Amino acid sequence: MLGAFFFAFAVVFGMVAVAVPTASAVAAPAAYEKCNAARVVYTSGVYYRMPARGTTTTCWLAYDRSYSNPAVNALQTHIKRCYIDTNRISWSGAFDVDGFFGNDTVSALKKVQAYEGLGQDGEYGPTARSAMHLRWSELSSGGGRGGCGDGGYFT
Repeated sequence: MLGAFFFAFAVVFGMVAVAVPTASAVAAPAAYEKCNAARVVYTSGVYYRMPARGTTTTCWLAYDRSYSNPAVNALQTHIKRCYIDTNRISWSGAFDVDGFFGNDTVSALKKVQAYEGLGQDGEYGPTARSAMHLRWSELSSGGGRGGCGDGGYFT
């Protein structure tokens, strides 16, 4: 009888060990460095201002009210001009472009992610960047609004 108990314990323990996912099963956002700048990218005759880390736009942003960040400012500008102002997502009240990734930015980004058919985690990374197509663009002079067309995917 004691042997049956240990066998049952081993089977249950084995099932628990199998049910626990490994760290390599899903790439964690920490695999990307935090966006800390805004980079202007030129393609097809249009300048796009987008979140960046150094020379790369493959970076990550999430809730962080600790300091104002130019990358968050670029993301907020994009969300405001191409999703809120164009009614692609519903938003009531003001949406501040202040460089702080706070509750409003998380909520708006979740709505953008839903609009684009993504999971809604409220974080900005390569998947969100690709789906958003950086719809707002600056004119070649660096000022003004060049429109919110589909744009394209940038690396």
